[in-house]
Amino acid sequence: MNFRFRGLACAVAIAAIWILVFAVAANLRWNTPLWPHDRLALTAHDFRVVMGAGVEDGENLRIGAIGEDGNALQVVNVDSVRAQDLPILRYRFDDFPRTLELSLVFRRADAPDDVQAITVPWPGAGWTTVDLRNVPEWRGDIIELGFLEYATAQLVPPSVAFQPFRFDRAELASLSWHGGLAALRTSWFAYVPWALLSVSALAPDRATAGTSSPLPALVAGCVLSVLAAAVLLRWSRRRALRRAAMVTVALWLFLDLRWMLDFHARHALTESLYAGKSWEERQRLLPEQDLALAAEQIRNWLASQPPASRILLDADSKYAFLRLTYLLLPQNTGLLSLSGNAALPKGALVLLYASTQWTYDEVRHRLTGGGRSYAVEPVFESGAVRIYRQGAKRP
Repeated sequence: MNFRFRGLACAVAIAAIWILVFAVAANLRWNTPLWPHDRLALTAHDFRVVMGAGVEDGENLRIGAIGEDGNALQVVNVDSVRAQDLPILRYRFDDFPRTLELSLVFRRADAPDDVQAITVPWPGAGWTTVDLRNVPEWRGDIIELGFLEYATAQLVPPSVAFQPFRFDRAELASLSWHGGLAALRTSWFAYVPWALLSVSALAPDRATAGTSSPLPALVAGCVLSVLAAAVLLRWSRRRALRRAAMVTVALWLFLDLRWMLDFHARHALTESLYAGKSWEERQRLLPEQDLALAAEQIRNWLASQPPASRILLDADSKYAFLRLTYLLLPQNTGLLSLSGNAALPKGALVLLYASTQWTYDEVRHRLTGGGRSYAVEPVFESGAVRIYRQGAKRP
């Protein structure tokens, strides 16, 4: 009888521990209601299409095309919703392609001309729930809200990213245990595409708003559960260590299974893009097709010129600089901003890609930016690419 009582007490204690763990992980309090008191339902057909093309499908909105910039955007006006009162966002899409990412866009009454955009988890089957309390921009009164769809950055070529999908509905709700735990499940298990930091095992694997790693919460729950069981069931030290080892292995397997499922979802994106295609076709399906085209133009121009002692590159985007440096190999490239106040090497080229920090004075023949100025002459220009030569003379 005494053993049964201890067993029941142990079960109650472990249940209480995991309720506490989930509550802390989801940032919920004991007095948080089980269900939301307030809801704002946003039916898809009430949204207007700003970018791309869409048609109403009953209460849903079927998006059949993207805009000229490669994006699709649907927005709806709302009547001054207080962000802190409705922090739980739920949305549902159907047949949403894995090649696209999703962002929540909104305007606040205190800055109506400033559009806020945050990347949210990819919508799988059913509802996807996001807790916006940790999003700094989600504050004040919201007057407009919408969803932006675009090709997954640095992974998917924009030319093949879009496939038709259906937007069903969205909802804002007040905080509750139901919404908080649903958002926690999304944050732990939502699909998140590869990122540049994914090559590092030490980098966070969840770089999207509303996502996080379950490791801290699960470790805390497992440790407290083993301690509670050891005390209430009066385990010996040897038995407690054996049970702790079993729990550790079970936790390891669970996290490994989660990682495998995540890897399978990420690999499915790669398969959908490149499977069944020849090597030549795959080479043309680079995610940064604009950078690949620019690199090809630069290489063709360099082939007709005398060798440059150094190519100093600058771009507003660090990613563009890194990719161009790689695509231009084996050229001797470097970062222009690291040259400091030193003079340019004789015969060096300055390569600017979509750079707004540098301006060229045609009268003085000088390139100015970042508090520095160089005597150069323009020798090539195509689209976002501008090339200048140090010490060159006009023909």
